[in-house]
Amino acid sequence: MSQALAFSQSTARSLEKRRHSRVQLALLGRYMLPNFREYPCQTVDLSPGGVSMLAPAKPEIGQRVIAYIEQIGRVEGLVVRQTSDGFAMTIAATGRKREKLASQLTWLINKQVLGLP
Repeated sequence: MSQALAFSQSTARSLEKRRHSRVQLALLGRYMLPNFREYPCQTVDLSPGGVSMLAPAKPEIGQRVIAYIEQIGRVEGLVVRQTSDGFAMTIAATGRKREKLASQLTWLINKQVLGLP
């Protein structure tokens, strides 16, 4: 099997793991780690199932994080990946909360695209 084919198959498998498509949206916020320390953050992309953030302190994979994101509110979940400048986390939420989050994200993206105040 060629390397290109192996890469494309592994990429396709990793993309299939996401249940929700992410939207690029930069929102400010803060997050709290289990030791109760808070840090500022900024979202890179979000979905009803997860968020990637720029953050000064990188929590360990599997660690619980609570974040307060402007225009979204409180979200919590587990860290699934560290990045060079932050981390990505799942969002633990009920179906109703996910639907509300999806609606909020749709509104925010439309607001951004249309240039609304």
